[in-house]
Order: sequence, then structure tokens, then C-alpha cells
Amino acid sequence: MTSRKPGRFLMGYVAVAVATLGSFGVAGAQTGAAPASPDKSLRFEEQDSVATTLKKLEGRVVKIRLAGNGEEITGKVQKVGKDLVHVSDLAGREFFDALVRIDQISAVAVQVRGR
Repeated sequence: MTSRKPGRFLMGYVAVAVATLGSFGVAGAQTGAAPASPDKSLRFEEQDSVATTLKKLEGRVVKIRLAGNGEEITGKVQKVGKDLVHVSDLAGREFFDALVRIDQISAVAVQVRGR
């Protein structure tokens, strides 16, 4: 029986999360210029809804928590429609995309600052 080092799984999980959320500034790296720091802040207006917030986050990696079972989906917001949001590049399911009903989303998390 092999013994595991304490925290080894957690460190692997954090590395995966950092790799998943660390995709900001890719366009600057492709052009050879210094990566421009995109506006990572999350601006909230009183009249905003989940749909309008997701629309502002198109092209960014988000973590969506579903109402009911609390399942989390991490991926890039591709497009926001009237009732659905298209999420691609799912973490842990790289060959899958998801269509999520907006009325089934209880929370949206996005990385806004680094270390």
C-alpha cells in the first residue's frame, strides 16, 4: 500500500485551477508584444442580472454554480442567449462544451486578481 503525502491532491487541484484560469492575456503573447493586462474587474450595476453579467464576461473563464445540486462548471463563456449560455473548454472535460439554462445558475465566479 502506498502512502500519500498530505496536501498532494490539493496542490494538484490548485495547479489545474491556475492553469484553467490563467488564460488571460493570451492575445498579447501571440503577437509578440508584452501581454496587455485586460480589465479583470467585475463591475456590478443595480439593474444587472445573471444574463447581463455573463454577457459582460464573454470570452473569459468563469466558474458557474448550478442551483439545486450545487454542481460547478468551469469554462469559457462563448455566447449568451435569451435562455442559455454556451460554455466551452470545460475544466476536466476538455472535449466537451455545455449549454446551461440561465435560470438554473445560482452564482458566477471569475478571477479578478492574481498574486
